[in-house]
Amino acid sequence: MERLRLVLVGTEGAVNLGMIARLVENFDVEELYLVKPTASLQEAEQYAARSARKLREAKVKERLEEALEGTSLSLCTSSLASASDVLRSAISPEEAAIIARETPGTVALVMGRESVGLTRDELKLCTLLVTIGASPHYPVLNLTNATAILLYELFKTRGVPHHERVPPDPKLVGLIEKYARGIAELLIADQRRAEEVALSFRKLAAKNIMDRVEAENVLLLLSRAYRALERSRERI
Repeated sequence: MERLRLVLVGTEGAVNLGMIARLVENFDVEELYLVKPTASLQEAEQYAARSARKLREAKVKERLEEALEGTSLSLCTSSLASASDVLRSAISPEEAAIIARETPGTVALVMGRESVGLTRDELKLCTLLVTIGASPHYPVLNLTNATAILLYELFKTRGVPHHERVPPDPKLVGLIEKYARGIAELLIADQRRAEEVALSFRKLAAKNIMDRVEAENVLLLLSRAYRALERSRERI
């Protein structure tokens, strides 16, 4: 990870927005993006203290897609996780930090709205989902507190030696997902299940922190399998 981008989606509270601006300074976050904030940025500056300039320098976008442009890895966050829902299959902050450390380029941490978090369509735009372990009686953390925990975990791992591993180009991971989706659509009639398979390959590629050679081998197998299936369909 060369750069860390914090993306706040639809932030509703000026206090949270101001306090998070302080966290951006605390944990060396290089980029701050705001997606359609409803909180007053002017009011938020009162709570940002000496970090008010971070709010003034923030890039404001209309859509999450725009805020994720140019990133190699995006980590969406939610208090809702599920073992049976691929989209909500989550990893821990510690796992996310290790994966981010091994990822070249810019890593985005995406935090949702205080009231409803991130929508399913927004979650689909991210590479992985991260959730913070908390009491099942009240697992929902305040936005500022959750952001602080996640930024701290990411901060701890930055600069740690990677040894001799050569991480894959993010484009390779994207191609792995592309061919997995193509194969799934050819073999699985249920469109929803085919999409889940494609998402699973994306998550597997990111979670397992493959090196470049491993990623290339997986891509070689999937691309050839896809082309073979396409040719067999043409003969029918």
